[in-house]
Amino acid sequence: MKKEMDYLIRNYFCEVCKNNHDIKLSKNLLENRQKFPFSHSFLHGELKNILTTLYIDKDLEIRGVDVQELTDDDLFSKDQVISITDTLMKEVERLRIENLKLNKQLEIFKKKKTVLEKNQNGYVK
Repeated sequence: MKKEMDYLIRNYFCEVCKNNHDIKLSKNLLENRQKFPFSHSFLHGELKNILTTLYIDKDLEIRGVDVQELTDDDLFSKDQVISITDTLMKEVERLRIENLKLNKQLEIFKKKKTVLEKNQNGYVK
């Protein structure tokens, strides 16, 4: 478990959403770094559609911020979206069927358990 002292809180302004944000920067980000500032990128925003790149120095201070709003065209082509969606829908269906089977097995187990408990308490069918 990470301790609070393993992190530093830094603040930056996002030009896209027009908000100040606090971000926890792990001191581990400095490990094996030889050049500074280095870039640290992540997505934020309600739809995770804002790409933020922070340029961080050896003291974990933010020296620059590059922010851009992503559109669907920036991330995946239409064919990629269709392929990803198709794969996910197949997985959802597979999990739905597995869930139905497991629920049936659970009901059978519960019935057997009830019969066994009745038999152990002297209630023989």
